[in-house]
Amino acid sequence: MRLTTIALGHLRRGKARAALVVAGLTLGVATAVALANVTLALERHLGEELDRYGANIVVAPRTDDLGVSYGGVSVSGVSYDLERLRTEDLKAIRSIDYAERLAVVAPVLIGAADSAGRRTPVAGVDFEETIRLKRWWRVAGRVPASPDEVLVGYEAALALGVLKGPPADAAGGTGLASRPVSDVALDEMDHTGHITPEAVARVPAADGLERDTVTLGRREFRVAGVLDATGSADDRLVFVEIGRAQEVLDRPGEMSLVEVSALCIECPVEMMVHQIQQQLPAARVTAVQQAVKARSMTIARLARFGAALAGVVLVVAALLVFVTMTSSVAERRREIGVLRAVGFRRSHILKILGLETAILGAVGGLMGWAVGLVAGSAAAHYFTEGAVVTVDVDPLLAVIAVAGAIAIGVLGALYPGLKASKLDPTEALRYV
Repeated sequence: MRLTTIALGHLRRGKARAALVVAGLTLGVATAVALANVTLALERHLGEELDRYGANIVVAPRTDDLGVSYGGVSVSGVSYDLERLRTEDLKAIRSIDYAERLAVVAPVLIGAADSAGRRTPVAGVDFEETIRLKRWWRVAGRVPASPDEVLVGYEAALALGVLKGPPADAAGGTGLASRPVSDVALDEMDHTGHITPEAVARVPAADGLERDTVTLGRREFRVAGVLDATGSADDRLVFVEIGRAQEVLDRPGEMSLVEVSALCIECPVEMMVHQIQQQLPAARVTAVQQAVKARSMTIARLARFGAALAGVVLVVAALLVFVTMTSSVAERRREIGVLRAVGFRRSHILKILGLETAILGAVGGLMGWAVGLVAGSAAAHYFTEGAVVTVDVDPLLAVIAVAGAIAIGVLGALYPGLKASKLDPTEALRYV
């Protein structure tokens, strides 16, 4: 008689006990798989969310004066610059070894232009890059797609008469219909993912303005949109396409700083800073460490919490197997005694019990992986507050789940199996 036949025969006779073991292993493995999938999904989602908070590398000129601040980074006035950033420096930044991990490279030119008899702060930007970087912006109207259009900050809109009076809502909105800049930008992009005049023509500019044009220097610009109040320096700025801003400010080819977003999973930010510094030795390249450290700490805590909880559940599953197999061995003393009396060795008894738990472990592991995959997807959707998060079907995770369940089952049955294998064959005479 084969050992496999004996093991399968006992499982068929003890269906209730087998189902209990499978249920315990399924629960343990499903919890571990779900937590692993949730942790991985949250890592990706957290990376995408933190990418929205702005640049984590800033390239600025080396300077003796730190009098002007933009986005929390100090930038000098023109007269104090030791070196100046040029538009061609963008190619140098994109030529580093880790260039494929640079999500956003957004040039900025800061200056002031005459407008209606007053000096107005102007920010020259690349709108395609900037809207990828500042996705928290809310815009009434749309993002400029033409060099002759501007996006006006809330306080600047009040000062220039584009808006009249305080905001209509307590949250500091413009009083106009606004929506996230990422949603606005999607409407303005063509199938290649670039903003084009043809695509943007389908989106209306801001409506209900006191004025729909502003003058900067000697040029007149149409107001495409107005920013809701952000509580930052953005509120006081008029955003213009950087090429046109260089003309208005009479600073051809210049940039005040470059904001770089490279906050991807395990991105070597410090190495990127070093490589950019080598490409631009005359610039000051700074890593915004707070964002990097905050993300790393949050992910590490999620991983530790998931591992600890999964470990506790798996230990409980192993204890369930242990208790169940101990009870099974106690009830099978007659069967085991007879097997020992007819010549089965201790190793045979251990193999029979090991085969039983291995079969149950394989079934429980496979079921646990499937349940954990579904539960992980649902939990990831819940923890990300409805965001679209994909949970990958990883065959390797399935193999690990099944192997882990088998290992837990065998370890849980090890002591009862050793105890059963040591049963004295003479005790079988009581049952014959």
